[in-house]
Amino acid sequence: MYIHPDHKELVQLSIAIVVGIVFLHQSSFILPVIAQTSQNNLTSDNPFPKLHEIKMAGVLLPDRHQAYKMLEYKIIDKQNNNTQDITSRYSKLPTIPGPTIVMTEGDKARLTIVNEIGYGQVSLHTHGAHYEITSDGTLKMTNKVRDQGATPQDPYTYVWTAANGTRGSWPWHDHTFGKNAAGINMNGVETNGLFSTVIINPADGKVTALVNGTAKEVNVEDIKKDFILFVTDDAFWGVEIDNTNNKKHTPLWLNPTLVVSKNDLVRFHIQSVGTDFHHFVLDNYEWLKPGTNVTTSLENIGPLENHVFTISADKSTSYYDKVPSHLLSGMKGKFEVVEDGSTASVASIPGPSPKIQDISDTNDNEVEEISSVVGEEQQQHGGM
Repeated sequence: MYIHPDHKELVQLSIAIVVGIVFLHQSSFILPVIAQTSQNNLTSDNPFPKLHEIKMAGVLLPDRHQAYKMLEYKIIDKQNNNTQDITSRYSKLPTIPGPTIVMTEGDKARLTIVNEIGYGQVSLHTHGAHYEITSDGTLKMTNKVRDQGATPQDPYTYVWTAANGTRGSWPWHDHTFGKNAAGINMNGVETNGLFSTVIINPADGKVTALVNGTAKEVNVEDIKKDFILFVTDDAFWGVEIDNTNNKKHTPLWLNPTLVVSKNDLVRFHIQSVGTDFHHFVLDNYEWLKPGTNVTTSLENIGPLENHVFTISADKSTSYYDKVPSHLLSGMKGKFEVVEDGSTASVASIPGPSPKIQDISDTNDNEVEEISSVVGEEQQQHGGM
Protein backbone atom coordinates (compact mmCIF):
# COMPACT_ATOMS: atom_id res chain seq x y z
CA MET A 1 0.00 0.00 0.00
CA TYR A 2 1.35 3.42 -0.99
CA ILE A 3 1.59 6.07 1.79
CA HIS A 4 2.09 9.67 0.88
CA PRO A 5 5.40 11.05 2.27
CA ASP A 6 3.53 13.73 4.20
CA HIS A 7 1.44 11.05 5.92
CA LYS A 8 4.39 8.70 6.65
CA GLU A 9 5.86 10.87 9.38
CA LEU A 10 2.41 11.26 10.93
CA VAL A 11 1.94 7.47 11.02
CA GLN A 12 5.39 6.99 12.63
CA LEU A 13 4.60 9.63 15.25
CA SER A 14 1.27 7.96 16.02
CA ILE A 15 2.95 4.58 16.48
CA ALA A 16 5.54 6.12 18.83
CA ILE A 17 2.78 7.72 20.90
CA VAL A 18 0.85 4.44 21.17
CA VAL A 19 4.00 2.51 22.16
CA GLY A 20 4.77 5.17 24.78
CA ILE A 21 1.28 4.96 26.24
CA VAL A 22 1.50 1.13 26.43
CA PHE A 23 4.92 1.35 28.14
CA LEU A 24 3.66 3.82 30.73
CA HIS A 25 0.62 1.66 31.39
CA GLN A 26 2.79 -1.41 31.97
CA SER A 27 5.16 0.59 34.14
CA SER A 28 2.30 1.49 36.45
CA PHE A 29 2.19 -2.24 37.38
CA ILE A 30 5.93 -2.89 37.31
CA LEU A 31 7.12 0.03 39.44
CA PRO A 32 5.07 -0.81 42.55
CA VAL A 33 6.41 -4.36 42.40
CA ILE A 34 9.99 -3.05 42.21
CA ALA A 35 9.29 -0.64 45.07
CA GLN A 36 7.75 -3.39 47.20
CA THR A 37 10.71 -5.69 46.60
CA SER A 38 13.13 -2.94 47.53
CA GLN A 39 11.15 -2.15 50.64
CA ASN A 40 11.19 -5.79 51.71
CA ASN A 41 14.97 -5.86 51.32
CA LEU A 42 15.59 -2.84 53.52
CA THR A 43 17.94 -3.52 56.41
CA SER A 44 16.90 -2.99 60.02
CA ASP A 45 17.03 0.43 61.67
CA ASN A 46 19.35 -1.20 64.20
CA PRO A 47 22.77 0.13 63.07
CA PHE A 48 24.74 -2.52 64.98
CA PRO A 49 22.93 -5.88 64.79
CA LYS A 50 24.39 -8.59 66.98
CA LEU A 51 24.66 -12.38 66.87
CA HIS A 52 23.37 -14.24 69.93
CA GLU A 53 25.16 -17.60 70.38
CA ILE A 54 23.07 -19.62 72.81
CA LYS A 55 23.31 -23.16 74.13
CA MET A 56 20.56 -24.68 76.27
CA ALA A 57 19.56 -28.10 77.53
CA GLY A 58 16.24 -29.84 77.93
CA VAL A 59 16.15 -31.66 81.28
CA LEU A 60 13.77 -33.86 83.24
CA LEU A 61 13.04 -32.79 86.82
CA PRO A 62 12.49 -35.33 89.62
CA ASP A 63 8.77 -34.52 89.79
CA ARG A 64 8.48 -35.31 86.03
CA HIS A 65 8.31 -31.68 84.89
CA GLN A 66 10.53 -30.94 81.91
CA ALA A 67 12.47 -27.67 81.81
CA TYR A 68 15.06 -25.73 79.83
CA LYS A 69 18.43 -24.83 81.35
CA MET A 70 20.84 -22.16 80.12
CA LEU A 71 24.32 -23.52 79.40
CA GLU A 72 25.99 -20.66 77.56
CA TYR A 73 24.99 -17.27 76.15
CA LYS A 74 27.36 -14.99 74.23
CA ILE A 75 26.53 -11.85 72.25
CA ILE A 76 28.90 -11.24 69.33
CA ASP A 77 29.17 -7.64 68.12
CA LYS A 78 31.12 -7.83 64.87
CA GLN A 79 30.80 -4.10 64.26
CA ASN A 80 32.86 -3.36 67.37
CA ASN A 81 34.82 -6.63 67.35
CA ASN A 82 33.47 -7.50 70.79
CA THR A 83 32.04 -10.66 72.40
CA GLN A 84 30.12 -10.46 75.67
CA ASP A 85 29.45 -13.54 77.78
CA ILE A 86 26.15 -13.03 79.64
CA THR A 87 25.66 -16.60 80.88
CA SER A 88 25.97 -15.39 84.50
CA ARG A 89 22.74 -13.39 84.15
CA TYR A 90 20.83 -16.67 84.15
CA SER A 91 20.23 -19.33 86.76
CA LYS A 92 22.60 -22.32 86.66
CA LEU A 93 19.60 -24.54 87.29
CA PRO A 94 16.69 -25.50 85.00
CA THR A 95 13.80 -23.06 85.24
CA ILE A 96 10.11 -22.80 84.37
CA PRO A 97 9.61 -20.72 82.30
CA GLY A 98 12.90 -21.40 80.55
CA PRO A 99 15.57 -18.75 79.92
CA THR A 100 14.22 -15.52 78.42
CA ILE A 101 16.00 -14.49 75.20
CA VAL A 102 16.35 -10.71 74.75
CA MET A 103 17.14 -9.37 71.26
CA THR A 104 16.81 -6.16 69.26
CA GLU A 105 15.31 -5.83 65.79
CA GLY A 106 18.07 -6.66 63.32
CA ASP A 107 19.80 -9.22 65.59
CA LYS A 108 20.20 -12.92 64.82
CA ALA A 109 20.34 -15.86 67.20
CA ARG A 110 21.94 -19.29 66.83
CA LEU A 111 20.35 -21.51 69.45
CA THR A 112 21.68 -24.99 70.08
CA ILE A 113 19.61 -27.38 72.19
CA VAL A 114 21.01 -30.55 73.78
CA ASN A 115 18.91 -33.39 75.15
CA GLU A 116 19.70 -34.22 78.79
CA ILE A 117 16.31 -35.89 79.28
CA GLY A 118 17.78 -39.12 77.98
CA TYR A 119 15.13 -40.11 75.44
CA GLY A 120 12.89 -38.67 72.72
CA GLN A 121 13.50 -35.35 71.00
CA VAL A 122 13.35 -31.86 72.49
CA SER A 123 13.12 -28.71 70.37
CA LEU A 124 12.61 -24.94 70.17
CA HIS A 125 9.70 -23.48 68.17
CA THR A 126 9.16 -19.71 68.21
CA HIS A 127 6.05 -17.67 67.40
CA GLY A 128 7.84 -14.35 66.91
CA ALA A 129 11.25 -14.24 65.26
CA HIS A 130 11.68 -15.21 61.60
CA TYR A 131 13.41 -18.43 60.52
CA GLU A 132 13.91 -20.85 57.63
CA ILE A 133 11.91 -24.09 57.53
CA THR A 134 14.92 -25.99 58.91
CA SER A 135 14.56 -23.98 62.15
CA ASP A 136 10.85 -24.66 62.64
CA GLY A 137 11.49 -26.97 65.58
CA THR A 138 8.93 -29.54 64.48
CA LEU A 139 8.96 -33.11 63.18
CA LYS A 140 9.23 -34.16 59.53
CA MET A 141 5.57 -35.16 59.53
CA THR A 142 4.83 -31.44 60.05
CA ASN A 143 7.61 -29.55 58.24
CA LYS A 144 8.13 -32.08 55.38
CA VAL A 145 11.92 -31.64 55.63
CA ARG A 146 13.34 -33.47 58.66
CA ASP A 147 12.94 -34.04 62.38
CA GLN A 148 14.18 -30.89 64.10
CA GLY A 149 14.66 -31.88 67.72
CA ALA A 150 17.73 -32.80 69.77
CA THR A 151 18.15 -36.47 70.64
CA PRO A 152 20.36 -37.75 73.47
CA GLN A 153 23.02 -38.41 70.82
CA ASP A 154 22.75 -35.29 68.64
CA PRO A 155 22.09 -31.61 69.45
CA TYR A 156 20.13 -29.41 67.07
CA THR A 157 20.79 -25.77 66.11
CA TYR A 158 18.18 -23.17 65.12
CA VAL A 159 18.67 -19.73 63.56
CA TRP A 160 16.24 -16.94 64.39
CA THR A 161 16.16 -13.42 62.90
CA ALA A 162 14.63 -10.51 64.80
CA ALA A 163 13.43 -8.93 61.57
CA ASN A 164 11.81 -5.52 61.15
CA GLY A 165 8.31 -5.57 62.59
CA THR A 166 8.93 -8.43 65.04
CA ARG A 167 9.22 -6.14 68.06
CA GLY A 168 7.30 -7.41 71.06
CA SER A 169 7.36 -10.51 73.25
CA TRP A 170 6.69 -13.94 71.83
CA PRO A 171 6.33 -17.43 73.29
CA TRP A 172 8.65 -20.23 72.23
CA HIS A 173 8.30 -23.85 73.28
CA ASP A 174 9.02 -27.49 72.57
CA HIS A 175 7.23 -28.92 69.54
CA THR A 176 8.56 -32.50 69.28
CA PHE A 177 8.58 -34.24 72.66
CA GLY A 178 4.89 -35.01 73.24
CA LYS A 179 3.16 -38.23 72.21
CA ASN A 180 -0.42 -39.10 71.46
CA ALA A 181 -2.23 -42.27 72.56
CA ALA A 182 -0.69 -44.18 69.66
CA GLY A 183 2.82 -43.16 70.70
CA ILE A 184 3.30 -40.71 67.81
CA ASN A 185 5.06 -37.44 68.56
CA MET A 186 2.70 -34.54 68.01
CA ASN A 187 2.76 -31.05 69.55
CA GLY A 188 5.43 -31.19 72.23
CA VAL A 189 5.10 -30.92 75.99
CA GLU A 190 5.16 -27.15 76.49
CA THR A 191 2.41 -27.43 79.12
CA ASN A 192 4.74 -29.52 81.30
CA GLY A 193 7.44 -26.86 81.53
CA LEU A 194 9.14 -26.55 78.14
CA PHE A 195 8.14 -22.98 77.35
CA SER A 196 9.65 -19.50 77.50
CA THR A 197 9.79 -16.04 75.87
CA VAL A 198 11.83 -14.11 73.33
CA ILE A 199 11.69 -10.35 73.87
CA ILE A 200 12.49 -8.36 70.72
CA ASN A 201 13.12 -4.72 71.55
CA PRO A 202 12.47 -2.08 68.85
CA ALA A 203 15.49 -0.92 66.86
CA ASP A 204 14.90 2.70 67.85
CA GLY A 205 14.90 1.77 71.55
CA LYS A 206 11.47 3.31 72.20
CA VAL A 207 8.24 1.85 73.57
CA THR A 208 4.97 3.47 74.57
CA ALA A 209 4.02 3.44 78.24
CA LEU A 210 1.06 4.69 80.26
CA VAL A 211 2.48 7.20 82.76
CA ASN A 212 0.09 9.03 85.09
CA GLY A 213 -2.76 8.23 82.73
CA THR A 214 -0.97 9.58 79.66
CA ALA A 215 0.53 7.65 76.74
CA LYS A 216 4.23 8.48 76.64
CA GLU A 217 7.16 7.29 74.55
CA VAL A 218 9.95 6.01 76.82
CA ASN A 219 13.38 4.49 76.33
CA VAL A 220 13.69 0.74 76.78
CA GLU A 221 16.84 1.39 78.83
CA ASP A 222 14.71 3.33 81.35
CA ILE A 223 12.57 0.28 82.15
CA LYS A 224 13.66 -0.86 85.61
CA LYS A 225 12.18 -4.36 85.58
CA ASP A 226 10.67 -6.77 83.09
CA PHE A 227 8.17 -9.28 84.47
CA ILE A 228 7.38 -12.35 82.38
CA LEU A 229 4.17 -14.06 83.52
CA PHE A 230 3.14 -17.26 81.78
CA VAL A 231 -0.53 -18.10 82.22
CA THR A 232 -1.05 -21.86 82.26
CA ASP A 233 -4.28 -23.74 82.87
CA ASP A 234 -3.87 -23.57 86.66
CA ALA A 235 -1.11 -21.10 87.64
CA PHE A 236 1.09 -18.13 86.78
CA TRP A 237 4.77 -18.96 86.23
CA GLY A 238 7.04 -15.93 86.59
CA VAL A 239 10.47 -14.57 85.71
CA GLU A 240 12.01 -11.23 86.65
CA ILE A 241 14.65 -9.35 84.69
CA ASP A 242 16.20 -6.68 86.91
CA ASN A 243 17.64 -4.11 84.52
CA THR A 244 19.21 -2.20 87.44
CA ASN A 245 21.26 -5.25 88.47
CA ASN A 246 23.21 -6.25 85.34
CA LYS A 247 19.96 -7.44 83.74
CA LYS A 248 19.81 -10.38 86.14
CA HIS A 249 17.23 -13.05 85.27
CA THR A 250 15.57 -14.66 88.29
CA PRO A 251 13.01 -17.49 88.26
CA LEU A 252 9.96 -16.51 90.32
CA TRP A 253 8.10 -19.80 89.90
CA LEU A 254 4.42 -20.07 90.85
CA ASN A 255 2.16 -17.05 91.52
CA PRO A 256 5.03 -14.87 92.78
CA THR A 257 4.98 -11.51 94.55
CA LEU A 258 6.32 -8.86 92.15
CA VAL A 259 8.16 -6.01 93.89
CA VAL A 260 9.23 -2.64 92.47
CA SER A 261 10.01 0.88 93.69
CA LYS A 262 7.45 3.65 93.42
CA ASN A 263 7.30 5.41 90.03
CA ASP A 264 9.52 2.81 88.37
CA LEU A 265 8.79 1.99 84.74
CA VAL A 266 7.85 -1.69 84.62
CA ARG A 267 7.12 -3.84 81.56
CA PHE A 268 4.78 -6.84 81.76
CA HIS A 269 5.04 -9.71 79.25
CA ILE A 270 1.91 -11.86 79.57
CA GLN A 271 2.14 -15.16 77.68
CA SER A 272 -0.09 -18.22 77.65
CA VAL A 273 0.33 -21.96 77.24
CA GLY A 274 -2.20 -24.72 77.68
CA THR A 275 -5.75 -24.99 76.35
CA ASP A 276 -7.73 -22.55 78.52
CA PHE A 277 -8.68 -18.92 77.96
CA HIS A 278 -7.94 -16.33 80.65
CA HIS A 279 -8.89 -12.81 81.73
CA PHE A 280 -5.74 -11.10 83.02
CA VAL A 281 -6.25 -8.24 85.48
CA LEU A 282 -3.78 -5.96 87.29
CA ASP A 283 -6.22 -4.54 89.80
CA ASN A 284 -6.71 -0.75 89.84
CA TYR A 285 -4.31 -0.25 86.93
CA GLU A 286 -4.91 0.60 83.30
CA TRP A 287 -2.45 0.11 80.47
CA LEU A 288 -2.21 0.54 76.71
CA LYS A 289 -3.22 -2.14 74.27
CA PRO A 290 -0.08 -2.99 72.25
CA GLY A 291 0.44 -0.72 69.25
CA THR A 292 -2.37 1.67 70.24
CA ASN A 293 -3.20 4.53 72.61
CA VAL A 294 -6.33 2.68 73.76
CA THR A 295 -6.38 1.94 77.48
CA THR A 296 -7.67 -1.25 79.05
CA SER A 297 -7.84 -2.87 82.47
CA LEU A 298 -8.44 -6.46 81.36
CA GLU A 299 -6.95 -8.65 78.66
CA ASN A 300 -8.54 -11.79 77.26
CA ILE A 301 -5.70 -14.15 76.40
CA GLY A 302 -5.86 -17.58 74.80
CA PRO A 303 -3.37 -20.41 74.17
CA LEU A 304 0.05 -19.20 72.94
CA GLU A 305 -1.12 -15.59 72.73
CA ASN A 306 0.96 -12.69 74.02
CA HIS A 307 0.28 -9.29 75.55
CA VAL A 308 2.89 -6.65 76.45
CA PHE A 309 2.50 -3.34 78.23
CA THR A 310 4.60 -0.82 80.18
CA ILE A 311 3.36 1.21 83.15
CA SER A 312 4.62 3.51 85.87
CA ALA A 313 4.24 1.74 89.23
CA ASP A 314 2.39 3.97 91.67
CA LYS A 315 0.44 1.67 94.01
CA SER A 316 0.43 -1.85 95.41
CA THR A 317 -2.24 -4.21 94.18
CA SER A 318 -2.71 -7.77 92.93
CA TYR A 319 -2.79 -9.54 89.59
CA TYR A 320 -5.08 -12.45 88.83
CA ASP A 321 -7.07 -14.43 86.30
CA LYS A 322 -10.64 -13.14 86.54
CA VAL A 323 -12.17 -16.35 85.17
CA PRO A 324 -13.96 -17.65 88.32
CA SER A 325 -12.72 -21.24 88.12
CA HIS A 326 -9.12 -20.08 87.65
CA LEU A 327 -9.33 -17.49 90.42
CA LEU A 328 -10.75 -20.10 92.80
CA SER A 329 -7.86 -22.43 91.95
CA GLY A 330 -5.40 -19.78 93.17
CA MET A 331 -4.30 -18.03 89.98
CA LYS A 332 -3.31 -14.74 91.61
CA GLY A 333 -0.33 -12.93 93.08
CA LYS A 334 0.72 -9.62 94.62
CA PHE A 335 2.23 -6.53 92.99
CA GLU A 336 4.01 -4.56 95.72
CA VAL A 337 5.25 -0.99 95.23
CA VAL A 338 7.85 0.08 97.77
CA GLU A 339 7.75 3.78 98.56
CA ASP A 340 11.20 4.12 100.09
CA GLY A 341 14.46 2.48 99.09
CA SER A 342 16.24 2.07 95.78
CA THR A 343 15.15 -0.35 93.06
CA ALA A 344 18.48 -2.16 93.39
CA SER A 345 17.51 -3.30 96.90
CA VAL A 346 13.96 -4.30 96.01
CA ALA A 347 13.65 -8.03 95.41
CA SER A 348 10.58 -9.88 94.19
CA ILE A 349 9.48 -12.90 96.20
CA PRO A 350 9.36 -16.26 94.36
CA GLY A 351 6.47 -18.62 94.86
CA PRO A 352 6.65 -22.42 95.27
CA SER A 353 8.89 -24.26 92.82
CA PRO A 354 9.07 -27.86 91.58
CA LYS A 355 11.82 -30.09 92.86
CA ILE A 356 14.83 -29.11 90.76
CA GLN A 357 17.20 -32.00 91.37
CA ASP A 358 17.10 -35.44 92.96
CA ILE A 359 19.80 -35.13 95.62
CA SER A 360 20.18 -38.93 95.83
CA ASP A 361 21.51 -38.93 92.26
CA THR A 362 24.38 -36.53 93.01
CA ASN A 363 27.72 -36.75 94.78
CA ASP A 364 28.67 -34.56 97.76
CA ASN A 365 30.31 -31.87 95.60
CA GLU A 366 27.25 -31.59 93.38
CA VAL A 367 24.95 -31.42 96.43
CA GLU A 368 27.05 -28.58 97.85
CA GLU A 369 26.99 -26.70 94.54
CA ILE A 370 23.21 -27.12 94.08
CA SER A 371 22.54 -26.00 97.65
CA SER A 372 24.80 -23.00 97.16
CA VAL A 373 23.07 -21.91 93.95
CA VAL A 374 19.54 -22.34 95.35
CA GLY A 375 20.48 -20.62 98.60
CA GLU A 376 22.07 -17.69 96.80
CA GLU A 377 19.06 -17.15 94.55
CA GLN A 378 16.63 -17.37 97.46
CA GLN A 379 18.70 -14.95 99.55
CA GLN A 380 18.89 -12.42 96.72
CA HIS A 381 15.18 -12.61 95.98
CA GLY A 382 13.41 -12.92 99.27
CA GLY A 383 13.40 -16.69 99.79
CA MET A 384 10.70 -19.22 98.92
